[in-house]
Amino acid sequence: MRLWRAGTMFAVAVLVVTGTLGWAWAQQPAAPQAAPVAVAVTVPVVYLDEIRVELNGKAQRAGNVAMELTVHGRDPRLVSVDVIPKMGADDIAEDLYKELTLAAGPDFKVKCSGQRVTIAKANKKAPSVSLRITNQSILGVSFLLDMN
Repeated sequence: MRLWRAGTMFAVAVLVVTGTLGWAWAQQPAAPQAAPVAVAVTVPVVYLDEIRVELNGKAQRAGNVAMELTVHGRDPRLVSVDVIPKMGADDIAEDLYKELTLAAGPDFKVKCSGQRVTIAKANKKAPSVSLRITNQSILGVSFLLDMN
C-alpha cells in the first residue's frame, strides 16, 4: 500500500509540474501580428445653392475659426478669422463676411445681417457651393451652418 501511495504521489507531482509548465507555455505572448492597414476616410461634400452661417455668443479668449469654401468643380479655399477676447458675434460675423466675400468671388452674393452671414448664387448658372468648419478654437461662440 505504501508503494502504491508513493507511486500515486509521484504521478500527481509529475502531472502538477507538467501542467504548470504547460500553462506557462500557453500564456506566452503570441507572435506579433501585422498592424491593421489604415483606410482613408473621405467626408462627403454637400453642395448647396445657399448657405447660412449663424453665430451666437461672445469670445471669452483669443481664438481662430477656419472654414473651407469649396465651389463645385474648383479647388477649396481656406477662410480664416482671428478673434480677440470679448469680441461679439456681430463683429466676428462681419469679419467672416469680409473673408467669405473675397473667397467666393463674383459668382456668389455674400450678405451679413447682425449675427448671420449668407452665401447665395449670384445667378442661376453659377455652380453650387460648400462650406465646412475645419478648425474652431473660439471659446464662448457657437457656429451653425445650415441651408438658407
